[in-house]
Amino acid sequence: MKNDERQATRNARRDYALIGVFAGTILITAAYASAWLPAGTPVWGVCCMVVGCATLIGSATLLGALRSGVRRRVALFAAAFLFVVITAGFGVPLWLPAETPDTPLILGLPLRTAIEIYGVGLLPLAVLPVLFAIEFKRGDR
Repeated sequence: MKNDERQATRNARRDYALIGVFAGTILITAAYASAWLPAGTPVWGVCCMVVGCATLIGSATLLGALRSGVRRRVALFAAAFLFVVITAGFGVPLWLPAETPDTPLILGLPLRTAIEIYGVGLLPLAVLPVLFAIEFKRGDR
């Protein structure tokens, strides 16, 4: 009976990840559809794209991690970390004011570009492999 309960729990977690993939895809589709509006792309379309990308990437990571046998807490942390980093990394630069020639550079890049490159590009690259390496090092499977 315990194996049946574990399998049902795994299937429920997988279903949540699939729902997240579906929701992210719908949000991205709505963002692309908003570009066809006569007034141009509205603010809600941009927000749909940011949240949709973050949801889709986080849910796909969660789905892959759960299928490979990673423990639930580690998989959820990785997915939540990706969601927050991608939402902040794509959303914050949209709301910052435009740069001027006097704007200071962050490691050689303007602030909005630095948030994109270092936040969305490099931060997950530094955190996620370490997180999964710690998980697989335990060897308790």
